[in-house]
Amino acid sequence: NDTKGEQGCTTFGMHPSLTHIHQLYGEGDVAWVANMGNLVEPITKDEYEDQTKQFPPAPFAHNTQTTLTQTVHAQNAAANGVLGRIGDILNAQENAEIFNSYSMSGTPALLKGAPGVLRPADVLTGYGLSGLSIVAPEIEADIQALHNQSVTSIYGETLSDAIGFTFERIDILGDALGESTLTNGDCAATILDEEGDQVYLAQEFQQVAKIMATRDLLQSKRDVFYLSHCCYDTHSDNGPQLTRLLDMIDGALSCFSAELKSQGIWNNVTFIMASEFGRTMTSNGLGTDHAWGGNYFIMGGGVAGGKIHGAYPDDLTDASDLNIGRGRLIPTTAWEELWHGIAQWFGVNEENMAEALPNLDNFLDNFTAPLDANALYESL
Repeated sequence: NDTKGEQGCTTFGMHPSLTHIHQLYGEGDVAWVANMGNLVEPITKDEYEDQTKQFPPAPFAHNTQTTLTQTVHAQNAAANGVLGRIGDILNAQENAEIFNSYSMSGTPALLKGAPGVLRPADVLTGYGLSGLSIVAPEIEADIQALHNQSVTSIYGETLSDAIGFTFERIDILGDALGESTLTNGDCAATILDEEGDQVYLAQEFQQVAKIMATRDLLQSKRDVFYLSHCCYDTHSDNGPQLTRLLDMIDGALSCFSAELKSQGIWNNVTFIMASEFGRTMTSNGLGTDHAWGGNYFIMGGGVAGGKIHGAYPDDLTDASDLNIGRGRLIPTTAWEELWHGIAQWFGVNEENMAEALPNLDNFLDNFTAPLDANALYESL
């Protein structure tokens, strides 16, 4: 329920598959952000159609919008990732390497920082480290010797440092994961899909929890983790496919949140759900197509949950000032606004916020309330 009367509707619903997320919302650990998406600056329907203001390139293209959602700098195709920039800032503020990043899905733009400055992300899988090939241990000494040679090129030096760091982190993380135990045991093994197979996403979240359980051994101070979950491009199968996927999400997060509560770190974690764009409000006959603004949630023990941030549209018809066709809604909240509060919570000083979020000033006078840390969290 919209108890404050700040939204266009008084009652909202979640997908029936999201039973655990609904429970956490009721407990005050989940909050939603309505109609959020990639923007350069606030823009109206007339301004979009007349092209009198900047807006992201190719707003309905998967690859472009995936990158922009992760860089949060829509007009800069070469931008580093928003978490990469935050990591650079935190390390500079502390004059020490306090920021570590981990990916369960390759090397995403989200975690990309300044070249040669931010350490590369550690890549994991749902079953442990994403190691090198099976012959790597046999030639590791030769590889290390090759990259211990003095070089005059900054590119060669950067490459050699990255190779050395990779071997070092494989040893450190391998030992840490070998000693890591989970308070709730192998909860992920209980999360099964409709065929009775284990849900890989639950295994990935369990590996994240295992890394978190070694935080003292790894001397962790500021850690970020990236996970991805595919196949939401439901042009031809919106109903059953979405149910299957959201069942997986809800099950995986139920185990993950329970484990973090058992470890006593639930209040120190923020989970952010993101996608490149929302879907059309109207059907194409079988499913939905690419749109713009979407609804997203954050969760954690410290989140001021049980509320909806941003502004849910009060008109979903073709006559709406936000509807640019088939229920493609212009976002009224930018990703910059959400990341502002999260960056504050994570420790970014306000004088460095423009470096973390280059477009933030464009939204400080937006018609929605600013999502600073005081709005997003119960206490700092």
